[in-house]
Amino acid sequence: MVAPIIPALSQTFSTSVQTVALIVPAYLIPYGMATLVYGPLADRFGVRRVISASLTAFTVLAMATATATSIEQITAWRILTGLGASGVVPLALVLVGRLFPYEQRGRPLGWLFGAMAGGMAVGSGIPSKAARRLISSAFRTWPPRRPATAWRFPTSAA
Repeated sequence: MVAPIIPALSQTFSTSVQTVALIVPAYLIPYGMATLVYGPLADRFGVRRVISASLTAFTVLAMATATATSIEQITAWRILTGLGASGVVPLALVLVGRLFPYEQRGRPLGWLFGAMAGGMAVGSGIPSKAARRLISSAFRTWPPRRPATAWRFPTSAA
């Protein structure tokens, strides 16, 4: 979820909030459209292969988004990330349907949706201020002068 950092991105890239906000539908529209493709792909190539490919694509493309130096690049990466990520949730639901009898699906579905909601809450709500600081400080000295593995959250207020 990028909504909490839209104001920071707007400042960092000296772009209007309205323009930066386009990165939200840039992810969601391809995500929604591509979910229709993952079922037939999983039927043809297997759920495990396709969900693994989708999760890998999501991970790699989300990391690539962090390398963007403009809102246009972020938007392009978000479109690709939406296409890649959109197989994870539908195929996770398929797995629950295949692994558990109908009478026993409630608990696994609860765990799945609870993990998704918890991930969004923790991943976007709590550290949003730290993410804003990180993004602001990262783009002050772009490209980075040290390897990505050496990045740390800023310890002082920006």
